[in-house]
Amino acid sequence: MSEQKWKWLRDYMQKHNINQQQVADALQWKKPRISELLSGKRDLPVTKVFLASRFFNLDLEELTKYNTGLSKKIPSAKGNIVLDNKISQIAYIDVIDSANTKGKSLKNTVIDQVPFSAAFAQQLNISETSNLKIIIASGDSMSPTINDRDLVLVNTSINTPQNNGLYLFNIKDELFIKRLSLDKFSGSADIISDNNFYPPIKINNIKKLSCLGKIIFVCKHIA
Repeated sequence: MSEQKWKWLRDYMQKHNINQQQVADALQWKKPRISELLSGKRDLPVTKVFLASRFFNLDLEELTKYNTGLSKKIPSAKGNIVLDNKISQIAYIDVIDSANTKGKSLKNTVIDQVPFSAAFAQQLNISETSNLKIIIASGDSMSPTINDRDLVLVNTSINTPQNNGLYLFNIKDELFIKRLSLDKFSGSADIISDNNFYPPIKINNIKKLSCLGKIIFVCKHIA
């Protein structure tokens, strides 16, 4: 990795009198990791990109592309940095790896917790961040919509599907992300995999579905 990749960010911090500890606090990241980032030894983890964009007032899409190497354009700033209250209203939400959940409840499968902006949750019409979970997807049954190791944001307060969409289900003690197609007249539903290799599953009584939440956001994993 080039030592020059994040030199602009070092200069940006110097211009705005921002030290590494302030960045570490804002990103809820260890200070040595900030040093490694600025020296070009690592990039931002996907869970830190939004917080970095918010803290530095950088364009989120441009920062994401730059961070993953899809663009060499330095992300543009949206305005002056105001450090006060930048890390207020940050909640922590659970991260769950769906590949290791067989026979376990959601609360017993948490592998990490990541900071999440309450303001961003409000933009997603989520009143309580405690209802949010990040699921690390596994398998190819939902490709190309959701690929293996993509990050999926789930609203666990929705346990009774009222419309079609992507949902998290417990099927035979395993977690599955599937597309639900409801037939409200008959009370039945089809559980659909976006990968045509996997046939749909017919459910005659939707009340018997074990729905754990609705998918509201997908963050693609870029290898």
